[in-house]
This record gives sequence, C-alpha cells and structure tokens, in this order.
Amino acid sequence: MKAKLSKTYNILLRLTIVALTVVFLYDQIFYRKDFQSTVDYFPGVASGSGFYLLMAVVVLLIPLNLFLEIVKWRYLVGKLEEVSFWPATKAVLTGFSVSMFLPNRVGDYLGRVFILRKADRLQAVLATILGSMAQLLTTILFGLAAILFFYPFYADMGETLNIWFYTGIVVLVLIVGFTLVFAFLNFSAFSDILKRISGRAYRKISKYAEVFSWYSPGFLLRVLVISMLRYLIFSFQFWLLFRAFQVPVSYPAAMMLIGLVYLLMAVIPTIALTEIGVRGSVSLFVFGLYFAPGGTLPENLALGVVAASTMLWLFNLAFPALLGTVFVYSLRFFRKNNDHAG
Repeated sequence: MKAKLSKTYNILLRLTIVALTVVFLYDQIFYRKDFQSTVDYFPGVASGSGFYLLMAVVVLLIPLNLFLEIVKWRYLVGKLEEVSFWPATKAVLTGFSVSMFLPNRVGDYLGRVFILRKADRLQAVLATILGSMAQLLTTILFGLAAILFFYPFYADMGETLNIWFYTGIVVLVLIVGFTLVFAFLNFSAFSDILKRISGRAYRKISKYAEVFSWYSPGFLLRVLVISMLRYLIFSFQFWLLFRAFQVPVSYPAAMMLIGLVYLLMAVIPTIALTEIGVRGSVSLFVFGLYFAPGGTLPENLALGVVAASTMLWLFNLAFPALLGTVFVYSLRFFRKNNDHAG
C-alpha cells in the first residue's frame, strides 16, 4: 500500500513540476514586455552582417556550458555516489526546470539530488551547494576585477581624492578576493568549526557536517577552475549577442560591463522566472553608466542591450529548463532505502 502511495505521489509531483515550468515559461515568453521588445527588434538586426553566424556560435556554446556544469556536479557528488554522464545530464537539466519557479535557483539542488538512487539527499544537497558556491565566488571575483577597471573610466582620476579612493578600492578588492578564495579552498575546515561550536549537538549533525571535510583544497580548486571556464563561456556568449544586436562594445569592455552586471545580479534575490526582467534592467543600468553617464541610453542601444540579455536567458536558462521537463520522470521524491522502484 505504501509503495503504491509513494508511486502516486512521485507521479503527481513530477506532473506538477512539468506543469509549473511550462506555464511559467509560456507566461515569460509570450506575455512579458522584455521578450516582446526583443521580438519587435529582431527583424531590424537580423539582416545585419554576420547576425546568423553569431547566433549560431552562441547556440553551439550551449552544450559546452552545460557539459562543464554536468562535469562539475558529477565531480562533487562522486564522493557520495558514482553517477554516469547521462543520469548526471538529466539531473542538471531537471534542476533547471525546478529552479524556474523557486527563489535563488534553489531548484538546482532539489532537481538534481532526486535523481540519485542511494546517496543521502541532504548530503548531496550540501555537495551541490559547494558547486554553486564556486560559481558565485567566480562571479564575485570577476565582478570585483570589473570594478577595478570601471572606476578609472567613470571617475576623474586627475583628482587626488579619487586616486586615494581608488587605491583603497584596490586594496579592499585584493583583501576580499584573497579571503574568499582562501576560505573556499579550505572549506573542509568548516567541519571542524561546526564540531567545536556545536558541542554535544555535533553527534546529531556529524553525518552532514563531515561532508565538507571530504573536499581538499586541490579538489575545490579544480571545481573553481571549471566554474571559471563556465563563466568565460557564457560571458563570451553575452558579448556575441551584443555584437549580433548591434551594441558597439569591444570584448575587453564587454567583459568589464558583464562582470558588473553579474555581480549586481548575484546580490539581487530573484526567481529564475523573473531573471529575464531583472537581467534587462541591470544591464541597462550598467551599460547606461558606460555609454551615457548622467544621461539616457539611445533607444536602439537600449533595445540591443535588452535583446542580448533576453536571448542569453532564453538560451542558457529557458531552453535547458524546457528540455529538463522531458526528464522530470526520472525524479524520485519517495523511495525506500534500497528500493529503486517508482
């Protein structure tokens, strides 16, 4: 009887996830003004030189971006359970689907761990969080570097006060960057810290606290490198989309501006569904500081920035999420300890 109920609940939850993902994507694509403005702007730039070639390269980079994320997740959860490439692919894609309607990409953790057959799910969530921390750390590091390049452009460096202020920013960025990298690479020490501060209660959480002790600095450095490669790929995609939508910005300048955009995005709580609007607004703000400080972006330039942001969201979030709904059937929300049924 319990087995039948578990199977029924599994099916109902799978159907709910698929329905929510499809409905939310449909609403986002067909009823949100950001996407509509991109559709309206598309015919005017599609005839431009190299437009379809640029779009083709962006599309071809999607599998590489996903591949690196799959490799990173397999690498992390391999400490708990060996996961072959195909199940890991389904896990990452279903994570995209679930994250569409949960805040701050929480669905990435839930969608992935429910693909596992034997591993403790909370331990798997903690391992998955380490991967997200590596990606967040990468975003922060590139964002801090972007600040160092942007400030001399934006401020008058002929003034002594600005020079001293910039010197302080450089020192602060170096200290924060070094501290964050050091803390991440030595995250295994967090298990010992928990043990010391929790006292007798540690016995209740030891099973989960010890997860962090499994990852050496060398292991986490490799995870961080993979995260940086991912960042470079989707940033390159972003720049190609700027080129396609006729936003006149060089690659070095684009990396600086994209670094600021992602840094701001990292500190704004969002549901992935609403990221399309937030991305567009943040991108307009940052590019406005660069192209029209103290003024307003020209309409065509603003449309190009919003279109590039929207298409990046479509390619790297919406498309994988829609594809992930195909594999939601693999999620196992209820299981017995050694039962692979359902």
